Amino acid sequence: MKTILKLSVMSLVLLVAATSCKTTEENYKAAYDIAVKKNEKGADKGITAIIEKEKRMNEYTVIEGDSVRVITELVTLLDANGAAMKRYGVVVGEYKQVFNARSFRNRINAAEQDTVSPSYVAMSPQKRYYVVYKGFDDKKEASSFMKNKSNFKINVPIAEPWILELPQK
Repeated sequence: MKTILKLSVMSLVLLVAATSCKTTEENYKAAYDIAVKKNEKGADKGITAIIEKEKRMNEYTVIEGDSVRVITELVTLLDANGAAMKRYGVVVGEYKQVFNARSFRNRINAAEQDTVSPSYVAMSPQKRYYVVYKGFDDKKEASSFMKNKSNFKINVPIAEPWILELPQK
């Protein structure tokens, strides 16, 4: 009798174990819903930042036979009037904190003493602060100014200055 009872209990345990491990439509739907929620939240911010940086690093344009990095981006002007902002600006600093960008801009303005086209700070949608040394209406003028390092009266903290192009209205 004990043997039959043991066999009955073991077969019941095996039956329960075998039926509980099956994949069902409910399991698939639950896994699918979790994946959709993760996708709706968006990708990891670190990965997104790396992708954006790589995308921006490959934006070169040929101007008069030279490859020049030109990035078209809608930015917000900080601490200056809109008249100072031209269509093309030579970016010589890129910061995560607005304090550092403003400090560098102040050093440029003190060295240049240019009241016609002073340097300014622009903020990108990714909360990066660009210090624009000088603005130009023509891309060729901006490129030739940028290529001549003697135009900069102060040391530039980035290895390669680039041109910020404002989108056309």
